[in-house]
Amino acid sequence: MKTRPVRIVSKEGENIQGDLTVPDSCKGLVVFSHGSGSSRFSPRNRQIARGLQKNGWGTLLLDLLTKEEEHQAEKVFDVDLLADRILSTASWLKTEAEVAHLPVALFGASTGAAAALIAAAKGPDDFFWVVSRGGRPDLAASYLPQVTQPTLFIVGSKDDEIVRLNRYALEKLNCEKELALVSGATHLFEEPGKLEEVERLTTDWLESRRESCSLPFANRVSAARALSRKMRGRKLFQPLVLAIPRGGVVTGSIMAHSLSSSLDVIFIRKLRHPQQPELAIGAISEDGESFLNEAGKKILRLSEEYILREKMSQLEEIRKKKKIVRDFFPPEPISGRSVIVTDDGIATGATIISALKLIKSKRPQELIVAVPVAPEDSLREVRRYCDEIVCLHTPRPFFSIGDFYREFPQVDDRTFMDLLKNSKKGPSSVSLAG
Repeated sequence: MKTRPVRIVSKEGENIQGDLTVPDSCKGLVVFSHGSGSSRFSPRNRQIARGLQKNGWGTLLLDLLTKEEEHQAEKVFDVDLLADRILSTASWLKTEAEVAHLPVALFGASTGAAAALIAAAKGPDDFFWVVSRGGRPDLAASYLPQVTQPTLFIVGSKDDEIVRLNRYALEKLNCEKELALVSGATHLFEEPGKLEEVERLTTDWLESRRESCSLPFANRVSAARALSRKMRGRKLFQPLVLAIPRGGVVTGSIMAHSLSSSLDVIFIRKLRHPQQPELAIGAISEDGESFLNEAGKKILRLSEEYILREKMSQLEEIRKKKKIVRDFFPPEPISGRSVIVTDDGIATGATIISALKLIKSKRPQELIVAVPVAPEDSLREVRRYCDEIVCLHTPRPFFSIGDFYREFPQVDDRTFMDLLKNSKKGPSSVSLAG
């Protein structure tokens, strides 16, 4: 286990001091955001950090304020400033080879909990989980509905006012959420054995979340269940899960079941590179609208005839598939609903962007993309076409979706149709092994 001091430069140019500890075979990294009047040397946070380290978790204990700022009340309670410095930390972590690949959790205490939640809302792709110990999440009230990460509030049962404020904040969260009361504990958990209980609750909760979404996924079912857990607790209006056939229907059927949602499919075909058919140069949707990525635009300049032929070929495939499906399953209405578009992953983003353009024209109330895995550069492009993205992993390097699954077989037509048929019978009929 290695511990080293680190210095992170915030966007305003201030130096953030921290202590980074990375165990061998590290499971993930927990970034500590301390409260007012505390520091990275807080004995309580240090004790919890040691417990996490013993269980294979890395920790980063930070001083989000400089020595001078610690004596300025307006800085101590400026949770937006603290959140921005947490986001600066997230950017720095991505440049450190030792930890760049690790999933990151935020652990906030007191006002630091509000800063952690604001950072989570502003950086949905930077953090996987949020834990608050005796926190003031109410100070982040306007950001709470935007938090998508699973969140745990830990509060002493005798800390009456903080319990009330945490219950208030919990109601505002739309993500997977939990409030754990430590029996007999007051605000600082100073009673014998109570801080150890916080340590145990934190470790067990993070372990259970990590196991559900670590790479590689066992199969599409395992990935879909992990993704569904992250989507739970959201306020959705007449939710509709739209899956991209065929692998996306496995993901979509489990998500629809978990969210008590309708399931339907949207027909999209990738446009293939003339020399490398497995490589997408764009995609075309069932209404004939196409999207070309940069590779596709280059080929268009060289051979407009090839692009036209490829579009016609893929439209014919869509027509055949659509006729088979729509003879049994009429399309679900989209207008005014919360629509979640899903697949077993995103590679170039061409297919899902083509789907989003078509869906947006049908005026959904909100448009969410939910996938288990995707590269960051593709997500940046996809984000332009939807309201929100929920993605479990953005690994680097990224070559193909199948690399992140232990089992990634083709989904045959019979399985595809059975999943759709079962979804129409109701959630109780959706049953998948895995």
